[in-house]
Amino acid sequence: MSDEVIWINVVPNPNKTADNQPDWVAPANPNAPEGKKWTIGVKIGDSWHNQAGWNTKADNGELTGGITFKLTPNSSSGVPQSTENKGFPKAPISANKSEYKF
Repeated sequence: MSDEVIWINVVPNPNKTADNQPDWVAPANPNAPEGKKWTIGVKIGDSWHNQAGWNTKADNGELTGGITFKLTPNSSSGVPQSTENKGFPKAPISANKSEYKF
């Protein structure tokens, strides 16, 4: 068993508008560039994770006082992953256009 301790810091989610959104989120990163909404994640080993928590509810929907956490690994590059190509060409295809003479 590892002696490593993992600390998970969360704050109440001020932007929660639906039940499927977390009640608890990572705190804002004070070192984020202006206009960026970076948060302070959790480092486990060599990888960073985003944390979120939901207030635990009993089967009848009443709060139990517990919190259920979810840790999601960040991409290794720190750059958002692009969506897959939907069949569009990467660059305009102009070689097959007919030449027009006026």
